[in-house]
Amino acid sequence: MSRKTIYVAFSALFIASALTFLLWHLNKNQEKIVDQPQQVISPKQSVTSEDSSPQYQIPSKIDLTVDLITGNTLAQNKPDNVNQEEWQKINELIQSNWSNYFNKMGKPMLRWSSTEVHSDAKKVFYPFSGPDFTTLYQIYPEADHYVMSAQQRGERLVDLSQLSPSAASQTMEVLSSAWKSFGSDGFFVTEYLFKYISTNKVKIGATTLIASFAHLHQFSIQKIVPISIDSNGTIRELSEDQSWDSVRFYLVKNNRPVILDYVRMDLSNDGMKDNPAQLKFFGESAKSPLLLKAASHLPQHQGFTMIRDEMLNNAPMIVQDETGIDYQPLNKQFNTVLYGSFVKAYKVFSTYNTELAKAYKQRDDEKQLPFRIGYFKDGNYALIVATRKP
Repeated sequence: MSRKTIYVAFSALFIASALTFLLWHLNKNQEKIVDQPQQVISPKQSVTSEDSSPQYQIPSKIDLTVDLITGNTLAQNKPDNVNQEEWQKINELIQSNWSNYFNKMGKPMLRWSSTEVHSDAKKVFYPFSGPDFTTLYQIYPEADHYVMSAQQRGERLVDLSQLSPSAASQTMEVLSSAWKSFGSDGFFVTEYLFKYISTNKVKIGATTLIASFAHLHQFSIQKIVPISIDSNGTIRELSEDQSWDSVRFYLVKNNRPVILDYVRMDLSNDGMKDNPAQLKFFGESAKSPLLLKAASHLPQHQGFTMIRDEMLNNAPMIVQDETGIDYQPLNKQFNTVLYGSFVKAYKVFSTYNTELAKAYKQRDDEKQLPFRIGYFKDGNYALIVATRKP
């Protein structure tokens, strides 16, 4: 099928979705969408056949807000505070970059995980995640509780329609840059994630980017609430006037409810010693299948041995690139399957994971990896699926 044919088909679907929503809106009070999640009709496509654009029959109020910063696939009217040229530019850029990412990396990753990652776990965990919900979902698409952890603040969801014209313009510029980077690389640069919060007029935290990924993967977002870790190491929901460092998302897809928790925490030894409740939370979360990707080799660093040991001692399965746990202790406690190719780490981390390089050279059972993942290393990408030994 040609790109033109695909574009025409997508355009027809978007117009149909918009008309359906407008007809419904004439007869119902929109606020009831949020109050009654069961009224949301989730996308009907299966995990492995979804396309690169969300197709909602009845979007929630949050879906409409998020849609404004993810390409306006629901064909909403331009907010009055937004410049027409900038509005059209960001919509085209985000749709183009998401389509580029999903076709080159996302869709192959979904197909790969359906045959290579054998997990029926309902809860999965992604330390050092940043806002990268899309990779976690594509590796473990059948989970109904996703837990992510990183050092960036969640912040409130950005509502483009409520910003001043100058703030809206800057926000669209920052989001365009972020999506362009992710579309080509498949990950966000950590340094830039902090800049999105500290230097932009509007704080673009993990919440906004995670919500964007959920929307693009055809989840309907029912509710977003701030959370914290209590003294017992469990999650407690907060009122909306409290800190938005960590957040919980209530999602729906194919009529299946899903919870996504993003927990801001310092994963270093010092951070865990200062917050023993967070170590309890991490240890409990690490009993679920794990994902480690683009983690700056921190799990191999001496300053992160506490969380490394929790993962080694508790996880039933770990899917990771070369930046995760060092190969030698991992291979000792897990059966490992190697995918792709690995000669040496990215130049900034050249001294790390030399044992993994030896394994790729000495073992003759590595499998092909049909997508790029993690840092660019002269065209070589590696992934390990580790399953705990009996």
